[in-house]
Amino acid sequence: MIRVRSFKIRLALWYALILLVFLLGFGFLMQAELSRTLYRDVEHSLMLESLSIQSAIIAHLEERRAIPLSPPPKIEKGTFAFSPEYQSFLARAIRHWEKQQKRIARSLYLVRVVGLDHSVMLSNLGRWERDIIFPDFERDSVFMETGNSFQTIHFQKRPIRLCYQLARIEGRPFFVIQVAKPLDEIEATLNRLTIIIALIIPLGVMLAGWAGWFLAKRFLKPVDRMIHQSRTITAAYLKGRLPRTFSLDELDRLAETLNEMIDRLEASTQAVREFSANVSHEFKTPLAIIRGEIDLALRRDRSQADLHKALRIISEETDGLTRLVNDLNFLVKSDAKQLTLQRRTLILNQLIDSVVSLYRERCQKEGITLKYDQSDEVKIQGDDHHLKRLFINLMDNAVKFTDVGGSITIGCKIRDGAGVVRIEDTGIGIDPETLSHLGTRFYRADQARAKEGAGLGLSIVHAICDVHQAELQIESQVGKGTAVSVKFHLA
Repeated sequence: MIRVRSFKIRLALWYALILLVFLLGFGFLMQAELSRTLYRDVEHSLMLESLSIQSAIIAHLEERRAIPLSPPPKIEKGTFAFSPEYQSFLARAIRHWEKQQKRIARSLYLVRVVGLDHSVMLSNLGRWERDIIFPDFERDSVFMETGNSFQTIHFQKRPIRLCYQLARIEGRPFFVIQVAKPLDEIEATLNRLTIIIALIIPLGVMLAGWAGWFLAKRFLKPVDRMIHQSRTITAAYLKGRLPRTFSLDELDRLAETLNEMIDRLEASTQAVREFSANVSHEFKTPLAIIRGEIDLALRRDRSQADLHKALRIISEETDGLTRLVNDLNFLVKSDAKQLTLQRRTLILNQLIDSVVSLYRERCQKEGITLKYDQSDEVKIQGDDHHLKRLFINLMDNAVKFTDVGGSITIGCKIRDGAGVVRIEDTGIGIDPETLSHLGTRFYRADQARAKEGAGLGLSIVHAICDVHQAELQIESQVGKGTAVSVKFHLA
């Protein structure tokens, strides 16, 4: 079985197949309906002609007073309703009427008026029609029951439709009107229609298939350009973009969506590269320190105090590396939406109080005033472990960037139907350019490079806020301080 790989050809073939089935069905129904209508019209016209002849004959007999009104003629034995003498009289009157009127001779149909004894009273059959053999009406059960019927006979391979109409005089059967019409023209018309359908439909389907292929090729040309352009886009080169038609149709929206996806991939790839470079840089310094201390310890004999000092330095750097690895692991889980939360109802004031207690002694040593305002009791749903880590990171930044003599104020209140924790400091502040980069991993401003840390604190804060559906807002002015607000949904 041959498989067509081109979508355009498959689309054109399916279109042609569906059109072929539809047109064949339509042609069949049209021919059947036309055939039924033509045959019905022929039967209707034959019936009208026979009734017209019957009415004309009976009207003539009444004018001639050939039909006695009373008393009716006595019925003799036999198959006829009238005596032979009266029958002969009526037949002569009918022939006299036809000789004057030429009604049957001028008819467009084949007409015979036949007595019940099968004698032909009137007829307009000539030439080949004289040899037509009419079926015996007495053997037609429908005719014997209803007084009229239709039959189709074939004479010299020509179909002929017949109509039998029983004429009654004084309510008694007297003669039969036979009206016939050849069906040659109808058969020829139906045959021509069949030939037209057999020729035109396949030709039309072929033309429609070609038109469908042409239109599919034209409208799918942007897809070919997109395929060609997409082959140039690799992981090493993500600058290329798929061409757009800007027609706002489905293909244009697809190209726009794919370009947006490539933008995200490029941003992610760039972030991975920067992340890898930053991780390497962050690991390089502590590893170099550890390597240096080990080399010094192994190069020459050192005192117990020097070895103890070297081990302490190695321990501190190892702790820093451990924290860095833990932070990176936390962010990786956050990016993969794999952070597990132990949600429960928390009193946020108590959580903030435990965090504040960790920094009271440190603030006193560094000459920083620490104030805590907990005027409202705030209940939220969350993970106390992650939330505690969030506020420790925020407090750590506030203490780290606040000079001696400064102050840090913490507030926990209900505002506009939400629980808000606000941490304000009078530190060095953040300039607007740096403020726009906060939360970027490993990003540290110039004034922050002298401080401890790897630049992951606010990234962790953002991740914890996202997983708790909390809103983080940072306001800062250089030289005046920074205010960080975290808004939670109440339990």
